[in-house]
Amino acid sequence: MYKVINKFMDKDGHVYEVGKPYPAEGKKLTKTRAEFLTKVHPEYDVAFLEFIEEKEDKKEVKTSKNKKTADEKGSDK
Repeated sequence: MYKVINKFMDKDGHVYEVGKPYPAEGKKLTKTRAEFLTKVHPEYDVAFLEFIEEKEDKKEVKTSKNKKTADEKGSDK
């Protein structure tokens, strides 16, 4: 995922604001274009994007290891 660090207008006319993701929703990521925009532009002397590593949501999975099932409860007698 890429994040906009300097406002710019892309080739298709879409304006990207600082802090927004790149590409915009519904647009396809072109890796060569994104990589180009992460480098300092020779004319404007700034980069427009930065690469952000996506972190996988690690949700704690709750298990019922300590809970007995109905069948197990019956076998305790």
